[in-house]
Amino acid sequence: MAKIVHDRIKDKYNVNLNLEKMLWGSVAPDVLPYYKLKRHYFDESGDYIAKEITKLIFFSRFSYSEGNESKLLINYVSRRLGIIMHYLCDFVCFPHAYRMTFVENLRKHVKYEQDLALYARENKYLEKDFSSVISINDINFLEDSDMRLEERVKKYLIDVIDQYKESNHSFDNDLNFALNLCTNISILVIESSLQFQGDFDIQYI
Repeated sequence: MAKIVHDRIKDKYNVNLNLEKMLWGSVAPDVLPYYKLKRHYFDESGDYIAKEITKLIFFSRFSYSEGNESKLLINYVSRRLGIIMHYLCDFVCFPHAYRMTFVENLRKHVKYEQDLALYARENKYLEKDFSSVISINDINFLEDSDMRLEERVKKYLIDVIDQYKESNHSFDNDLNFALNLCTNISILVIESSLQFQGDFDIQYI
């Protein structure tokens, strides 16, 4: 999934993120102890992820402004996007969206994710295998709004999760929502970075 998002960004914007860093970031929340404190459920980590997305937009403008595409900055943006994508995928994954956390449910939770990963490896190799499923309007970074960008990002995530919960449950649906959401947020970060104007600093206050 990280590779498809990477390739979409490269094809659409000619921005070559570091795929290796994105892939590492996408598994880091399951590996690094720090992220054990950031539970992979929206109720606990929705504010954290909305803030991380907003901070990354603000930071990554330096990566692409005036041709300042240093390797260090590209690597940082790539890794952070990978981490964010991990949480976004969890937010629209059945056991996370429906909070399968107790002991008996946790066994089902783990089995579901194992089966989903196997299904993805066997059936979702190529971009053509995915469908766009999110009907919520994308966030317009330049839109005049009384809401801070972080609040708009959080509202968008809530709306997408609500749409996911109203949709028909299946492995395909989980994977389609995950890729669609990861793509939309990654595009928001890259587009906002490329279009950034100083007047919009107020959105981060």
